[in-house]
Amino acid sequence: MTTRLEPLGDRAFLARFDAEDDARRWAEAVRARSLPGLVDVVLAYRSAAVLADPDRVDLDSLERTLRSIEPADGPADEPARHVIPMLYDGPDLGDAAARLGLAREELIAAHAGRDFRVFAIGFLPGFPYAGYLPEELCGLARRDDPRSSVPAGSVAIAGRQTGIYPIASPGGWHLLGRTPLRIADPEAGRFPIRAGDAIRFRPIDRDEFAARTDERL
Repeated sequence: MTTRLEPLGDRAFLARFDAEDDARRWAEAVRARSLPGLVDVVLAYRSAAVLADPDRVDLDSLERTLRSIEPADGPADEPARHVIPMLYDGPDLGDAAARLGLAREELIAAHAGRDFRVFAIGFLPGFPYAGYLPEELCGLARRDDPRSSVPAGSVAIAGRQTGIYPIASPGGWHLLGRTPLRIADPEAGRFPIRAGDAIRFRPIDRDEFAARTDERL
């Protein structure tokens, strides 16, 4: 595993890796050390940012410690896993299937048939960037005409990734459907899905969607 550590502003470090799993294992190892002055470890794809409080820790000493941390070889620990009920009735479902050369049922089966790793959280608080999509679902660029408002709970794909809109917002991904769950509560600071977790979509019907609307993940 190759770790490249560099300063990130005046109170953080950024570690870069060759693979997403390497970044996740290293971030887990840093968290497990419970280092004094450590504020947060933020995982994103092949990198992990370590935020520190310079009033509580000497940054030069922290840098030396971070460079010495090597997680154990072998597979990473099993991630937290979230099963997301999803009604596949999105306005872009038919068009996305046609552009990918699939029947709707084939698209749904491919999207719901595996776990996806959450690589990062953004561009909205609680929005999980997850992937990677199976090959048959890859290749759809963002929409040429982004929507000015995408409903909360919408599940979408673009490129190699899938995501869930936690709140209503503009968006340019292809909407495949929606989940009845509230996957985040920004006002309460509740974000159950974290980078490094796994999510899997489970198809549901309209009755289950109605029965579980606004249920918390």
